[in-house]
Amino acid sequence: MAPRLLQSIDVPACEARAFTVDEGQQLRVVAVEGPQAADLIAFSGSDYRESLCTWLTRHMSGSFATAELVYTKLPAGRVMFEVEHAPPGVFWLSPGRCNRLKYERLGRPGHPNCQDLLAAAIEPYGLDGFDVPDVLNLFMNPRLHTDGTYEFLASPVAPGDYVALRARMDVLVVVSACPDDAAYNNGYPKRLAVEIRA
Repeated sequence: MAPRLLQSIDVPACEARAFTVDEGQQLRVVAVEGPQAADLIAFSGSDYRESLCTWLTRHMSGSFATAELVYTKLPAGRVMFEVEHAPPGVFWLSPGRCNRLKYERLGRPGHPNCQDLLAAAIEPYGLDGFDVPDVLNLFMNPRLHTDGTYEFLASPVAPGDYVALRARMDVLVVVSACPDDAAYNNGYPKRLAVEIRA
């Protein structure tokens, strides 16, 4: 039996949404319209100092592209999520996100960016831009090269494909629909959907 839908949240293109997920619930991030990067951050519901840590997740999984467990940062280093469903090519276990510096360098000052979107979404919880932690990048499709460089290809997802994470603690989560027009968004930003299931 499929997990029962409790809440559905629309994340419009170039925007972010914050929400809570209780321990034991399943969080789904859905690529509603096909390739579209999702930047996900999360905090322990009992202590916002404990947040999702992508580099520790990568360290524990030994991979930039796959993980079975998602960890919080040290010194806690606890499991925050279990990965229940993730099609190939949807994880980029690098903690970064697009930001104003990137767009300024590209000659596009003022362009929306995930750092600012995530920062704005956590403000109602008493947090700000300095509190934005590692990002779990979803629906990105990196290719690493032997010289240390990398590139992104279009994410190999179809409309409706999703990543499902089972919460191992109460969490505050924010998801942004990345405003970039890069290959992983297939040239233009799109909306995402978030589902919270029992």
